[in-house]
Amino acid sequence: MMRTERIQLMSPSPGTRRELLVHRLGQADARPKVYFQAGLHADEWPGLLVLQHLLTLLQEAERQNAIQGEIIVVPYANPVGLSQNVFGYVAGRFDLTGTGNFNRNFADLYLDARDSVEGRLGSDLETNNELVREALRAAVAAELAEDETTALKKTLLALSIDADYVFDLHCDDHSSAHVYSVKRQAEKAQNLCRHIGARYLLTEDLDGVVAFDGSHLQPWHWLQKDFPDNPMEMPKLAVTVEYRGQYDVSDELAAVDAANLFNFLVSEDLIRGDAQAPQLDDIHVSPLESVDSMKAEAAGLLVFQKPLDAWLEQGDVFAEIVSLDGGEPNQRTPVRARTAGYLMARTHRRLVRPGDQIAKVCGEKPLPHRKIGNLLQL
Repeated sequence: MMRTERIQLMSPSPGTRRELLVHRLGQADARPKVYFQAGLHADEWPGLLVLQHLLTLLQEAERQNAIQGEIIVVPYANPVGLSQNVFGYVAGRFDLTGTGNFNRNFADLYLDARDSVEGRLGSDLETNNELVREALRAAVAAELAEDETTALKKTLLALSIDADYVFDLHCDDHSSAHVYSVKRQAEKAQNLCRHIGARYLLTEDLDGVVAFDGSHLQPWHWLQKDFPDNPMEMPKLAVTVEYRGQYDVSDELAAVDAANLFNFLVSEDLIRGDAQAPQLDDIHVSPLESVDSMKAEAAGLLVFQKPLDAWLEQGDVFAEIVSLDGGEPNQRTPVRARTAGYLMARTHRRLVRPGDQIAKVCGEKPLPHRKIGNLLQL
């Protein structure tokens, strides 16, 4: 039977307290451990509905005793952001109290974990893995939570830091489904993309700024470098899944997405059953240094001239910005692709100002203006 827990967060003001809802299925503390969350960016809603449909499938799998280990589902990962309603709009990406992006600045656990395992690691892979997991759990527990948002991030890590699979569900403004993974997990991430119907896989290194998914891998990355003679294995997969655009919220989409995600779990032998064939064969893989974040160069009305997923050659005009205060009517500033690639994502805003992000072009060649170490600033 699904076990449900409500975790109280730190109260930010008198009379106010928020909570996280946590569902646990399968055998408590068993392996493999799988973790799902949605809505860390609280204005990104498709994943919230996907998890509602997925929970129904997982409950049935549990009734059939088909879950191999433990699956944890946090159906809304950010009650703080969900409450940030400003003049009728949910401002869910950044913390309005000033701590920044909700999907950045998770605790760096590497040094504490290194100090804990140094001198204790041996030659047995599984023993070393459990020592590292134990060290990471202790490092999370030792973190100070000085405000509500920090307490939220600590709680999410406490639930997930020792998981074998981590799925963080997000969405873009207006885009096709795509996945972010680290380069060393690209093969398994491509298999995920094929199963869930995501056309694009964007890969990154672990040496720079990481989001929630990368915070589960980065400590292992550095520990493997520090202790090359002691075998250890980082989590099997930690990914950010972008379920299309902000307004792609429907039962028709979410039911299919949940079924496909469930099928991937079956294919990984996390749930007993017969896996169905993947949805896609060909996945476009781009390292993040090859993904161009296009910015508006003028103020005005943004008019796209190319559809989503269109292939662009370098120099192609894919949008125009219409000046509203020009001396002549219908004056336009063309927006040209700076690299060949797919028009993977578009903003849903139409009145733009200089510097606004308006599109992402998923290319194949590294771009000189994309800085290694800070590639998530898309």
